[in-house]
Amino acid sequence: MGTRPRALTGLVAVVALLAIPACSVTVENIPLPKPQVDGETYTVHAIFEDALNLPDQAKVKIGGSDVGIVTDITTTNFTADVAMKIRKDVALPTKSTAELRQATPLGDVFVAIAMPPKEPGQQLLTDGSTIELEQTSAGATVEELLTSLSLLVNGGGLNQLSKLVSEADSIVGGRGPQISHLVVEMTNIITSLNSQTVHIDETLNGLNATLGTINQNKVALGQVADSLPAMIGVLAENNQTIGDLLAKVAVTSDALGDFATTTHDQLSGLLDNTTKLMNGLSDMGDDFPQTLATLHEVRPKAVASMQGTTLAVGVTLQYLSVGALSDPLGSRVPDGSDVKAFIGSLIEVLERVQYRLQGGAR
Repeated sequence: MGTRPRALTGLVAVVALLAIPACSVTVENIPLPKPQVDGETYTVHAIFEDALNLPDQAKVKIGGSDVGIVTDITTTNFTADVAMKIRKDVALPTKSTAELRQATPLGDVFVAIAMPPKEPGQQLLTDGSTIELEQTSAGATVEELLTSLSLLVNGGGLNQLSKLVSEADSIVGGRGPQISHLVVEMTNIITSLNSQTVHIDETLNGLNATLGTINQNKVALGQVADSLPAMIGVLAENNQTIGDLLAKVAVTSDALGDFATTTHDQLSGLLDNTTKLMNGLSDMGDDFPQTLATLHEVRPKAVASMQGTTLAVGVTLQYLSVGALSDPLGSRVPDGSDVKAFIGSLIEVLERVQYRLQGGAR
């Protein structure tokens, strides 16, 4: 009796299992919970270059917190227009940015909104406002990361890195002390340059000022540069004449130097005598014109006397000043010794004139 009830129970279980497919109940028929936004919301649009990986009802987050959901995705002018419902208690400035991200490599894509620093009086997004394309971006997807990694491995990037390491080892290998010395010297040079930063800046500023001045006068410099070839041509054509002129200048300079050397004493005496003569003329004062007039009257008579066989002298005494009368203490009456002294002085003057005429010292 106990065996029959157990068999009946097993039969019922088998029939129940066989009857399940007949009801067409699958996982797809089980409703999944959809993201919802509590409270009042307002709609904000964001324009992306593409939103192919963005699922329906995707979450909208700020700093990791859910603030809304994606309600619709449409295309306009080859861009994706993503409509989002945002909680009304979340105020978004107009300079907010939106980015498509993934929380994990295998997770769903969501919209991450970043807000700028708060500023007094900044404008806010309202119902129906749009975050433009310039303020949106898309983070790297898993597919893009795998593609980049594949290119790195299979495209030769690692092989090139290995080759670079091998080449660096062949260059540095066995040269440790030299490399260390080079590093120390480079460090010292950089330290010295760093300590001379002020002087380097002053030099560069001076060079900049010089270049500025040259730039301001580039027109005048250009004119000078244009005239230089002609000037050089003229000098080249007249180089022989210029050489002859320089040679003559050299000869003249030597002659002047020789004259100054050989006639120093004579020149000094001549200047001294000239000074005395000028002083004497100055002392005569108003008497000088009268003396010249007297000489003018005497000269014809003296010439007439020299032409004949006899000496005929006619002299009219116009002015006589006897020192013995006017200054008896400092003067004396002329005597025979004065004639002898006068003759000696005249002979010495005539000898000097003859010496110059015969080609004496210059």
